[in-house]
Amino acid sequence: MAELNMLSYKLQDLQFFNKLETPGQVQLENNFSFSVAYNQDNTRCMAKLYQCVKDKTDTPDHRFFVSVEVLGIFEVAGELTDEDKRDFHVMCYQQLFPYAEMLARQTCAAGGMPNFVLLRQKMTRDNVVVNRPPED
Repeated sequence: MAELNMLSYKLQDLQFFNKLETPGQVQLENNFSFSVAYNQDNTRCMAKLYQCVKDKTDTPDHRFFVSVEVLGIFEVAGELTDEDKRDFHVMCYQQLFPYAEMLARQTCAAGGMPNFVLLRQKMTRDNVVVNRPPED
């Protein structure tokens, strides 16, 4: 079985605005994507986590919006199988999410929403698709 070690992470993009007139309850929606890509010899992989939270309005002008995109670089040691890739997909997310959550939380706190937290997505190896063909 192969082993996975996180080498580094990088904040790729962070966007925030809070145009709420008064603090309080607001209906929010959450968008999320996560992918892992391996180099050609399967010795490293890069995980990309994007999460966006915005108010639920019918107009494109939202009153609240925060998005964070974080990249993680991981080292892979040993012979890598598709089963390992399924496990590593979940492990990469589990290791990268706290950084994205911390960055969003600190930004929102500075912007007047001190109790904001990103929702951790439920992810299991059973719903991971390995080697999906590129979309057109």
